Amino acid sequence: MAEYTDEQVGKRVVAQSGEEIGEVVAIDEGSLVVEVQVGDGHDVVDHLGWDSGANQERHTLDDRYVSTIRENAVRLRV
Repeated sequence: MAEYTDEQVGKRVVAQSGEEIGEVVAIDEGSLVVEVQVGDGHDVVDHLGWDSGANQERHTLDDRYVSTIRENAVRLRV
């Protein structure tokens, strides 16, 4: 399990395709919390299992989907 800190808050969350899907808004119990900026039904949102909360804008990001963390972005494996 990766160790995330407040340094990740504010970083863009970017799909493997380069499309921005959200922003890290908090760290909760060591996990990244993402405010989603794309709608339900989006392929990446569906793949991450975030489509179940139609009105939910914030989701916890599972470590297995994080590929790399750069200076300004968290890049996903999906």
